[in-house]
Amino acid sequence: MIGTQYDMSYQPFFIPYPTKWGETPLRPSLIVHGGAGSGRYGRTDKRFGGLLRAVDAGLAAMKKGSGLDGAVAAVEFMEDSGVFNCGRGSCLTAEGEVEQDAAVMTGRGLAGAGVADVTCTHHPVSLARWVMENTDHVLIVGERCVDYARLAGIRVETVHPSRAARARFEEIKGEAAHQGSLQMVRRFRTGDTVGAVAIGSDGIPAAAVSTGGRWMKLPGRVGDSAILGAGVFADARLGAACATGMGEEIIRCALSMKACEFMKTRDAQAAAAMAIRYISRKRGRGTAGIVTIDRKGRVGAAYNTEAMGRAWYDHGRGRVVARIGPDP
Repeated sequence: MIGTQYDMSYQPFFIPYPTKWGETPLRPSLIVHGGAGSGRYGRTDKRFGGLLRAVDAGLAAMKKGSGLDGAVAAVEFMEDSGVFNCGRGSCLTAEGEVEQDAAVMTGRGLAGAGVADVTCTHHPVSLARWVMENTDHVLIVGERCVDYARLAGIRVETVHPSRAARARFEEIKGEAAHQGSLQMVRRFRTGDTVGAVAIGSDGIPAAAVSTGGRWMKLPGRVGDSAILGAGVFADARLGAACATGMGEEIIRCALSMKACEFMKTRDAQAAAAMAIRYISRKRGRGTAGIVTIDRKGRVGAAYNTEAMGRAWYDHGRGRVVARIGPDP
């Protein structure tokens, strides 16, 4: 389901990797998503270009670093872009505030951590990485995140809604008033959560995710993006996965861990498709999307929503390609 509806070429660069005589070299790989939900967009949309450039940012980080470096760099780029539901473009709670969730995980020792209800930085994914690398905790939430952001050397700033997010908030409030149900409107406003999975020359898969959550969510709500096994999962023996969609349903199904389990006997694409069939059967359609990468660097993507933006580096074509809707 990764397809090639639109693509944009970059001059390919080669990432050095160590090999032994007779071994097939592992080609570092990365795939990103920009959220599963309703609505498609074309190559002139800023989100389309954002996906392509996020892959480029991730691959550049992997030239001198790891798969984790690549996944985090790709997500950081999308947090800064302001066009996705994360970082500077985060959607708003029912009270009109920004509350962000993020997580990272690496297959080395099943290390990972999440942060939730972050209001002190536009880069919660960097904070999640710091928590993973500098504490023995796997989840930090709420106001105390600011203390850890300072320790991490991350710029602490008041996170204000963007003008676009504020305008959308007022529009959705109007829809809710017309329909008489905020809950009904909330259900179909999952937002464009972003994420990435990658594997570097060291063969260690990694995943990173960041989100503003669901439009009009209740204050304090935490979705799948902060939860290991749900929003992200990585295992050196299997691969890595990153989910997007209705967080509550993804948590109930431990979707990213399930996708990795499927990679015991299948490649990344088959595992992604099986994971989406699994959540569709358990929780219905219109619930989720997922991107995957296996130990051989093969990437996959699947979803049961109308669309899911995703982009990856196609080694065969030597360029970054992107896809929004289903295969032709």
